[in-house]
Amino acid sequence: MKNRKNSLGVRLIQLFAAITVPLLSVLFAGGYYAKANVLDQVSRSYQNLVNSNLKMMESSLEDITINLVDIVDHDVNFLQINRPGLTDSEYYFARMGIMQRNQAYQAYYHSVDMFYLYSSVNDTLTLSNVLGTTEDYMDEVRTWITNRVHNEDHLEPLQYKWTIVKIAGDYYLNRTVGNNLGDPSYIGALIRIDSMRSPLGNLNLQSGGDVLIVDNEGNILTSPSETMGYDFKLPREKLNRNSSFSFSHDGVKLFVVSSQSAALGINLSVVIPDSELLQGLNIFQMIINVLPFFVLIILLVYLYYFRRMVIRPILDLLGGIHRIRKGSMETQLPSSNLLEFQALNQAFNSMVVEIQDLKIDVYEERLNAQKAELKHLQMQINPHFFLNTLNIIFQLADLKRYELVKKTVHHLVRYFRFMLQIKDNSITLGQELEHLRNYLEIQKMRYQQSFDFQITVDEEISGASIPSLIIQPFVENAMLHGISLKTETFNLRISAVQSEEEADIMIIEIADNGKGSSTRKLQELNSPDYTPGTEDGHIGIWNVKKRLAIRYQEKADIYFSENEPTGFRVRLILPVEYAEGER
Repeated sequence: MKNRKNSLGVRLIQLFAAITVPLLSVLFAGGYYAKANVLDQVSRSYQNLVNSNLKMMESSLEDITINLVDIVDHDVNFLQINRPGLTDSEYYFARMGIMQRNQAYQAYYHSVDMFYLYSSVNDTLTLSNVLGTTEDYMDEVRTWITNRVHNEDHLEPLQYKWTIVKIAGDYYLNRTVGNNLGDPSYIGALIRIDSMRSPLGNLNLQSGGDVLIVDNEGNILTSPSETMGYDFKLPREKLNRNSSFSFSHDGVKLFVVSSQSAALGINLSVVIPDSELLQGLNIFQMIINVLPFFVLIILLVYLYYFRRMVIRPILDLLGGIHRIRKGSMETQLPSSNLLEFQALNQAFNSMVVEIQDLKIDVYEERLNAQKAELKHLQMQINPHFFLNTLNIIFQLADLKRYELVKKTVHHLVRYFRFMLQIKDNSITLGQELEHLRNYLEIQKMRYQQSFDFQITVDEEISGASIPSLIIQPFVENAMLHGISLKTETFNLRISAVQSEEEADIMIIEIADNGKGSSTRKLQELNSPDYTPGTEDGHIGIWNVKKRLAIRYQEKADIYFSENEPTGFRVRLILPVEYAEGER
């Protein structure tokens, strides 16, 4: 019975009761109401809401910009209206084709209030339909657009980013895109800033609250609520914080959650009166101010006893562990009055004695496996290959070889999609070879006539399961060490066939006619104990050997040899296996 009283469980229960009874008594009177916590939660909730809506705005405007640029660069109708000498019917149908496309786009992106099209060849302006506007209002819009397209100084700032403009007393975001020809044509979009806050229109902000869009100076760009008035302005110095803040206006304390878009030059802000936000909390304010003193006294008593009974033995245990890590194997922990710590200390002391008689080879093997895995992951995305590919794309674009640019980008996208999306350790042979085809097509773009390749595979084994990225290291080594632009065309051949002697064996061969390798190096690579240096370029070969040994044990082999008449040859002999449902 005496031992049970000394157990950690009983002591903790006693200590917990001694602390929680007075603490819960105080918390029951004061409740869980805390002004700071409420403000923090409300702030986070509104901040997430404001940030997400602002990001949606930016994403929508980016899509609209892409659509405008695509029309200017590729739309047949837009290219046609720039041609002089069109008949009235040809010009009419080209203009209507563009506006119909914009109206369909406008139906999808409801935030766009108006698309407009101006042709300097015919000096005509076309506007998309806007519901709920008068003819006088439309005349002011036409006048504003006409003045801008006829004045180069006014037009230039509108062509590079979304710009805040004021038309007929309303604020808009405008983006204009032109073709910069001798007789330029322009297409643009106008978005009423007041309509951009519509996704937050159903937000319940209590009495006196509002959702505002303001510029970086704090000026309101939307219609404010009646309680705020048109002279209301947010403090400029607080807007760039992208957080919540409080300030007073006409004697009313307001709570503001704001997020700024640097690209658009606007701030999306939610404004709520403090009196509405904290309604119901004033009753508990005095209790909240006194509560920390009670909690502080109770916690000090709790920490004192908890340290003596629990923390100090745990610190002794941690100190012993740290000494063991430093090599002090003679470490022993003292006895404890608590049964649990006494048993723990005895087990620790016994463990220390046993560790002195054991070897730690398993840790070295784990470290080697981790290093191999790390090298495997590092080799999956080669920065030099990526940069070289970007350089190829740049050169092709500079030469206006756009079809080759598209082809190269297509292969690059498929290459990296495979590298980034591969999750399983096993893939099919066909998937691996298709991945290599994308890699080699890109290398073909780089070396042109100096490089060629062939990939052949038996259809019977294309669905066979192999370890992922098991062939790629040999192909990359061939491109790195074998190719030479000073000799004949470098030819790389990859073949995968089913063994004629054994149907459950396949042979994968990577051969080239490059510089080859020395006899000493071939012997080293074929050695069962081959281990490259840390800086060796053949770390991928060692990685493949280790992975094959783990998966197939002694059923797989790799042979390195010279290719005839010149070059290097790698032959992989693997069992033919199929994933469930692949055969």
